[in-house]
Amino acid sequence: MRGKRIWKGLLLCLLVVGPMIAEAIDLDKAAERVQKKIDGRVLGGKSVTEDGRTVHVIRVLTPDGRVVHIRVDQETGRILNPSATER
Repeated sequence: MRGKRIWKGLLLCLLVVGPMIAEAIDLDKAAERVQKKIDGRVLGGKSVTEDGRTVHVIRVLTPDGRVVHIRVDQETGRILNPSATER
């Protein structure tokens, strides 16, 4: 009986915490995500710390010749400045 409770507790933890862990992305994945989102060429990127969290900053050359910096949250993979992806 006790063993079943432990397994249920572990399963519950995985259901709650699992998606948060699975969403964390590295710099290469962030660059891939930005490449799919914006029409342009990825020039490079770096990881920086902002307000205690890691943010990937990806530099992209747009078709009209502009260089834009797209910020991606490492923990969630979310683009933090979506207006920079608009044409």
